[in-house]
Amino acid sequence: MKAPLSFKLTRRRLLAASLAAAAMSACGAPAPSRPTAEAPTAAVATNQASALPTQAPAASAPAALQRPEAVWLDFVAFWDKAQYEPMYAMIAPEAKGRITYDDFSQLYTDLRDTVGLKHVAAEITSSLINGSTAQVGYVARLESDRFGTMEQKQTVTLGRSGDAWLIQWLPSLVLPGMDYGCKLALDSTDNPRGPILDRHGAPLASLGVRVVVGVVPGQVEDEETLLATLAKILNQPASSIKKSYDNPAHPDWFMPVGELSAQDAQAAYGQLTSIPGVLLREKPVRYYPEGTTAAHLTGYVGLIREEQLSEMKSLGYRADDIIGQTGLEQSFEAQLAGKRGSRLLVMSAAGAVVTVAAERKAVPSQSLYTAIDLPLQRTSMDLLKDKKGAIVALDPRNGQVLAMASSPSFDPNMIVAGMSSKQWQDLMDNPGRPMVNRAIQSELPLGSVFKIVTESAALEAGLYTPESTFTCTGTWTGLGSGYTKTCWLLTGHGTLTLAQGLTESCDVVFYELGKALDGADREALARMAEAFGFGAKTGIDGLSEAPGLVPTPEWKEATLGESWFPGDSVNLAIGQGNLLVTPLQVANMLAAVANGGTLYRPRLVLGVGDASGAPPSETKPEVIRTLPVKAEHLKSIQDSLLAGCMSPAGTAYAALGSMTIPVAGKTGTAENPGSKPHAWFAGYAPADKPELVVAVLIENGGEGSLVAAPIFRQVVESYLQPASG
Repeated sequence: MKAPLSFKLTRRRLLAASLAAAAMSACGAPAPSRPTAEAPTAAVATNQASALPTQAPAASAPAALQRPEAVWLDFVAFWDKAQYEPMYAMIAPEAKGRITYDDFSQLYTDLRDTVGLKHVAAEITSSLINGSTAQVGYVARLESDRFGTMEQKQTVTLGRSGDAWLIQWLPSLVLPGMDYGCKLALDSTDNPRGPILDRHGAPLASLGVRVVVGVVPGQVEDEETLLATLAKILNQPASSIKKSYDNPAHPDWFMPVGELSAQDAQAAYGQLTSIPGVLLREKPVRYYPEGTTAAHLTGYVGLIREEQLSEMKSLGYRADDIIGQTGLEQSFEAQLAGKRGSRLLVMSAAGAVVTVAAERKAVPSQSLYTAIDLPLQRTSMDLLKDKKGAIVALDPRNGQVLAMASSPSFDPNMIVAGMSSKQWQDLMDNPGRPMVNRAIQSELPLGSVFKIVTESAALEAGLYTPESTFTCTGTWTGLGSGYTKTCWLLTGHGTLTLAQGLTESCDVVFYELGKALDGADREALARMAEAFGFGAKTGIDGLSEAPGLVPTPEWKEATLGESWFPGDSVNLAIGQGNLLVTPLQVANMLAAVANGGTLYRPRLVLGVGDASGAPPSETKPEVIRTLPVKAEHLKSIQDSLLAGCMSPAGTAYAALGSMTIPVAGKTGTAENPGSKPHAWFAGYAPADKPELVVAVLIENGGEGSLVAAPIFRQVVESYLQPASG
C-alpha cells in the first residue's frame, strides 16, 4: 500500500519541477527565490501587501479577491437600482442574524418612498486593510425629490470571509444615527396659500373655511331624526349618509358625511348642533369671495393630478396636495404656494427623535397683486349679465389690465368644494362655454373697428391723405359689376373725406382703400395689422390666450389652397374675411392709438408682496413696439374717433354724444353668417388725456352702436364718474 502513495508523491514533484522549468524557459528569467510584494492600487491606502504564492500556480488559478472598496461600490450600485436581494447577500452573517431580509428591504424602501429617492452614488475617500478587516471611507450622495442632494460622510467596515469581503452592515449605513429598531418620520411645515389681490389689496382669492359635518356613531340617540335632518341639509339620500358613518368597529370615531360652506353651516348651525351624535369641524380651503366675478382671472385650485405630480415631486409636492389648475392660480403656483418645510427624522423605538437626517427650510408663500380694479371688474361683469361676451379695460399709459370680464362665467368655489361627475360634465357641455375666457380666447371677426388699421396703412403707404375725398352712393362696384358690395348706409354718405369716412364708418371709403392697398402692396395691410398687435399673442402675464389670425396670401395658399384676390384685401379692409381677433388685442390696439403710438404688453400682475403682505414696488411698463404711423396721421385718426362719438355724424353719437366726459372710439358690427352679427365698440376716455381704454364684445349682439357702445359708456362713467355715497 505504501508504494503507490510514494509513487503519487513522486509524480507530483516531477510535475511541479517540469512546470517550473517550462516557466523559466518561456519567460527567459530565473525562477523567483522569494515572494515579491504586489503593487498597491493607486489612490487607495492599505497597510497590508498581498504576497505571491510560494508554490508554482496551478494550471487554472482562482479569481483574484475583489478589493473591499469595489465591494462597497457594488453594494451602492444595487442600492441605486433598488435591488435589495443582492445587497442583503453581501452583508455578513452577524448582520443577517440581527435583521431579516424583509426588515432590511423595508428600511431601504421606506427611505426611498419618504424622501423620493432618485439616485444613489458613492465616492471612495479611503481604504484601509488590516488583516481580515477593512475600513472604507466614502461620501454618499442621495438625490431626492424632497431634500435635493443629501450628502453623507461615512465609514463602512468589511470582513474577509474566504475569498470574499462581506459588509458588516449597520442601520447607520442607511442614514447616520439609525440603529436597530429605529424608524423614519417626516415632519412637514405647510404654508397657507398666498392671496390673490386686486390693485387696492381687496381679495380675489384667499383662505376660507368649509365645515365638515360628521357623525360619531356611538353618540347617536335618534337615528331617524338624524338621518332626516342631515339628508335635507346636505341634500344627500339618507341611505348614503348612513353608509358613510355605519362603522360598528369604531363607535367613537368622527365619521365625515358631508361638507357645507361657512354660510350654509351658519344657517343650519342650530339644527345640526341640537342632534346628538352630529359634530362639526372646520377645514381650511381656497375661497373666492367674488365668486364668478373674477373666475377667469384667478382660475381655481384642485387636487394634484398624476401627471402633474411626476413633474413636481422634485419641488416637494405630494399626492394629496392642492395646486393651482388654471389661471393665475396655476401660473403663479410657486409664489402662491411657497415651499413646505420638511425634516427627515430618525426616531427611536420609544418615539424620541434621535437625529434630524435632512432638512429643507420652508419658503413662505407670497401675495399676488393684480392690476385689476375690483369695482370696475364687478361693473363689467354686471353689464354682461345674461349675455355672451367680454369687456377689457386697460390703462393706456402703461398697459395695466384694470378689468377683464367674460360671460358666462363659473363659480370656482363650486369646483373647490367638489363636483360630481355629472355636474362637471354639465359644466363642460354648457353651450355658453362658461369655462372659456372670451376676453383672450374668443377669436372673432372685428368689423369696422379694424378700419383704424386700414386707414393707417393707406396713409403710411402715401396713397391718400386725411383730406382725400370719396363718393358713397350706398353701393360699390370697384371689383366689377358682378361683385357689387353695399355700404351699411344703403342711401349712401355722399361726398366725404377719408377722415370723415372713419367718423361715419363709410364702407365704400374703405373698400376703395382695400383695393388700392392690394394694388400697391398686397402685404401692406397685413403688416400694419401685425404692427398693431393682431395675429399674435399679446404676451399678457399669467393667462393662456389665443393669437387670432391676420390672413395673408401666403396663409391662404398654405391653409386653403387658394390664391389671394383683390376681394380678400377689400374684405380685410373692413375687418371681415378671415380676420380673427380677441377683445384684449382690440383694447391693446386702441390703447396704442390713445397714448400716441406705444404698444405695451398688457400687464395683469403688478408683482408679489413679501411675507408681511407689503405691496410690490412699481416696475416700468414693457413696450412691445412703437406703431409705424406718423404723428400727424395718428392725430387725424384720433380726431376722427372723437368725432365718431361726440359729433352728430358719428356712428356712436346716439349712445355717447350726451356724455360729460369726452370720449373717442369706433363702433363695429362684424358679420357672422347664419346668425346675428357680433357687436363691438372700442374707445378711450377722456379723449384729451386718456386714462381708460375699453373694448366691448357682445357675441351675436347685433349693431355695435346700439349694443356695445352703451355698455362702453356705463363702464367709463362707473370708473371716471363713480356715484357718490
